[in-house]
Amino acid sequence: MNGKPVFEGIGNLLLERLRREMSPVVLDPEEDIKLACPGAETDYRFGVFLHDIEEVRPCGPPPAVRVSADTRQHPDCLLALHFLLYANRRAPFDSMSALDEMVLLEAAIRAVHSMEPLEAGGQRVKAAFHELERPEKIALWQGLGSPLQPAVYLTLEPVRIPSTRIRRTPPVREFQLTAKRKGGDKK
Repeated sequence: MNGKPVFEGIGNLLLERLRREMSPVVLDPEEDIKLACPGAETDYRFGVFLHDIEEVRPCGPPPAVRVSADTRQHPDCLLALHFLLYANRRAPFDSMSALDEMVLLEAAIRAVHSMEPLEAGGQRVKAAFHELERPEKIALWQGLGSPLQPAVYLTLEPVRIPSTRIRRTPPVREFQLTAKRKGGDKK
């Protein structure tokens, strides 16, 4: 792999932004907001979980990038990362009340709504709400082994994954063209 892991960097930027926006509410910024899977038996109050990844191709597949006269690099992959932001109902010592959950979700909505694009590797990554239909939400939560609960669904895009595939394409040195008249000789 070339360079730092991209998903780790994006996840840490998202956590940093959420911690800054949400910590005044009811959270300790370092201990209470974590990247975690719903149902995880760890001590946190608000979880951030990457639940889906999809490729973004706004105008079809991108062309190869010219590195030099005889070298081309495969284009970078552009992705949309879908996150689930949720209150941890399994926080130890029954420390999560229904009111706490509502306050946390409202703080998350405010944070996402006012979030400036994240700067990752010299590129701006936009945060937006991801609208899921109720059956999609139910399927997601069931797949995680949990009942449906209120959550914030967030998409970060475009996340650029750099390509490491480079190929050599020798330059054209000679070109021959022969042409014939269509239909033979007619006067």
